[in-house]
Amino acid sequence: WLPSSFLSRSSCPSWPSAPLPANNGYTTPSPPLPQQHTPPPPAHSDKLLVRVEGMVYCQSCAYRNTHSLNGAMPLPKAEVSVTCHDAKNHVMECKRAIADESGYFQMELGVTKVSDFFMGDPSKACHVRLQASPELKCNNPTNINYSSIEGASLRDEGKRWTGEGYDNVMYTAGPLAFRPAICPPKH
Repeated sequence: WLPSSFLSRSSCPSWPSAPLPANNGYTTPSPPLPQQHTPPPPAHSDKLLVRVEGMVYCQSCAYRNTHSLNGAMPLPKAEVSVTCHDAKNHVMECKRAIADESGYFQMELGVTKVSDFFMGDPSKACHVRLQASPELKCNNPTNINYSSIEGASLRDEGKRWTGEGYDNVMYTAGPLAFRPAICPPKH
């Protein structure tokens, strides 16, 4: 798995005790990701059942220290967590998920009033973070999607349906990726 120093600074719900390097080990600074936030359409209910999905990869050595997923392979059994903040910006929920054999993860949060989320919007209130990789040869977390120390933001891709007394929303996070700790030298 991962060294205890990584696990201690990324365990759910505690936050890093020491700041990580601003560039997360990259040789070039991360350009800001353009914000493409679309406010959620008016809900049929004031309650949401939030679900989060995404993919976890192992970045190719050929593209190490870049934001490219060219040549990346899905990373089965990788562990991620989602942390959501309430209207007062306090942690209100933290859950973990394990990716399946294709690197896909999905988790369901509880039914929550929309107004309970920070800024009334799960896509602003929740972030997904890499927690652990099952592969010793690919266990260094990246910021492949220009995520901050909080983790990758959620995207609303319009996957909505109505449940019994609440609306369901499937948000997408990532992609997320670990990178190899050791790669052959480039020539």
